[in-house]
Amino acid sequence: MKPLSNHGGDAQAALVLDLLRERRRLLGQESLSGTLVQRRSLLLRGALIGLALAGGMLLLAAALLVQKGLLQAQMGQLEVYEDQAAALQSELLGRRRKLGQIQHTNRALVTALTSGRSSSALLTALQLSTPAGVQLRSVDASGANLVLKGQAYDPLALQRINALQLQLQRSPLLAGPALRLKKVERQPSEPVAAGRSTGASSGLKPAPQPGPLAFELSVPFAPLDPPRQLELLGRLGSEGMARRLQLLRAEGLLP
Repeated sequence: MKPLSNHGGDAQAALVLDLLRERRRLLGQESLSGTLVQRRSLLLRGALIGLALAGGMLLLAAALLVQKGLLQAQMGQLEVYEDQAAALQSELLGRRRKLGQIQHTNRALVTALTSGRSSSALLTALQLSTPAGVQLRSVDASGANLVLKGQAYDPLALQRINALQLQLQRSPLLAGPALRLKKVERQPSEPVAAGRSTGASSGLKPAPQPGPLAFELSVPFAPLDPPRQLELLGRLGSEGMARRLQLLRAEGLLP
């Protein structure tokens, strides 16, 4: 059989095209061929624009991925730095803690070395302050106060005790205004030996001599800063304690 001819369909399509062309002509529009050419150009332009936008988006996505990778690398480096900073800070705190402990130990050591009273300086000061006719029988410097016990002999035993108090109040080692006389009492009288009695040749019984006045007084030690303490120790001849303070000052442990 012979194939069916398509001339009828082509005729109808041509008729339709003709009818549309007449319709466009009546409406004042362009012909179909011109419209098709224009549409093809618009489609091509749109496709090119779409491809350009798609390419731009791909480039932007690639740039964002690269930037993300760089940021992640930087974040990883920052985390390393942060860990190192935390470790350094922890080490610094530990060293500060150890330094504080060392400083506390040094202060305690300096306090122990400087608060210890020089026995030679104290004895020298007491020797210079004790008037004639006064005998010190006990010296206690173990606490915050200096406690003295002794005896004063007549004549003028009470005045001798007062003189001792005045001398102690003037001592730079002691807080003189806080001095307290805790006890004064007359000791039992002592008989005079027969050979020393003026009435021995006349056969009279020797008269007993009045006993000494026993006293006890207490005075606080004066707080002294290291420079003043060093000056007084040198003045009172306490070379060992003065040398100790000089060494502490040389090491920067004293002002």
